[in-house]
Amino acid sequence: MVADANELDDLHWLKSMASKELDLRPPSLVRIDRNCIFIHDESGMPIAHATVTNRWQGSEINTFLVDSEHRGKGLSHKLLSKINRNRVFCYTRNPRLQSALEKAGYSKKLFPGIIATLNLILARTGLLIWMIVTLDFKRI
Repeated sequence: MVADANELDDLHWLKSMASKELDLRPPSLVRIDRNCIFIHDESGMPIAHATVTNRWQGSEINTFLVDSEHRGKGLSHKLLSKINRNRVFCYTRNPRLQSALEKAGYSKKLFPGIIATLNLILARTGLLIWMIVTLDFKRI
């Protein structure tokens, strides 16, 4: 599959943002697929992004970012409105994202269910192993 110029711009921007934001997955694991949502500015450059991953009993928002130059313009709410609301969860320590999620109608839960939790444990263990193998300790 050959990527078009816009997709390459999106990928470059996403990897750049992932290298700055330590809460995100390492840049070496950043991919663009059908689960990615982008918002572009007037010139076609990406300014906001979300990735939603299937976790068996629901979906997880595992990447969510808005370019710092475009924060405060409602882009997080626009991204959230594009996500299928059928049992979605997000684990974040970011107070801005927590606030946006609550304003969009999401509620805090302590436990997403056994199957979703097991899937999440497997995914996070794999991510931890990858960060150790690639010596990306700043994210641990």
